[in-house]
Amino acid sequence: MNPSLVLRLVLWDVRAQARERIYFFTVVSTGIFAVAVALLPDNAPATVVTAILFLDPAVVGAGFVAGMVLLERSQGTPPALAVTPASPVDYVLAKIITFVALTIAGGLAILSVAYWPPSSNLLFRMTLAFAFTGLFAVLGGLVIVATANSLNHVIARAFPISVGLYLPFLAHFGAVEGWLTWALFGINPGHAMLRALLWAADPSAVASVESIYAFGYLALLSVILLRWALDLHARTIGHVES
Repeated sequence: MNPSLVLRLVLWDVRAQARERIYFFTVVSTGIFAVAVALLPDNAPATVVTAILFLDPAVVGAGFVAGMVLLERSQGTPPALAVTPASPVDYVLAKIITFVALTIAGGLAILSVAYWPPSSNLLFRMTLAFAFTGLFAVLGGLVIVATANSLNHVIARAFPISVGLYLPFLAHFGAVEGWLTWALFGINPGHAMLRALLWAADPSAVASVESIYAFGYLALLSVILLRWALDLHARTIGHVES
């Protein structure tokens, strides 16, 4: 990894994302979620608010990063990067930095609508939760898009994954409880993401062991996805899949 190259790629990504209206679509998607939160009654439980917040990393993190990589391929960016000093590590890290930052910014905007004015402790906890959930989502998007040939290909891969990640809503809203929750959803990343977000919104609603599980499991999965993403993009940078 070359820090100076990563910084240059981050700045290049910021300009490219602005040019391709990624920020515009982020504002639109965040606005939709913010309106949904604003329409909730004042005494809406934290489970409902965090369920809406759970959707933001999927759209901004996984969805937008996949779309951006596909756009770059159509513009011939991967072959161009192959003749520069930038490595796949630099490329992936730049994407992580920019899109995780977008996820955190969007999540905090929605949070502010839900809990205005948010306390400093709430902002800190939520920033931490958004960082972990956003990182997982961005890395997941990078893995999904690495060998995808088109947007349809990305959607075909993402749809069943999304359905699986949404299944822990059953436990989040109390339809499944006790040991059955862990038997059915313990290894599901969606369960860890929801636990992390619920802890951030209301620490009293999540046991200490659950919060440790949530952040520890997301960290472990992110390390695995990072290695996977680096391996896949090392194969695809320099040529475009046919």
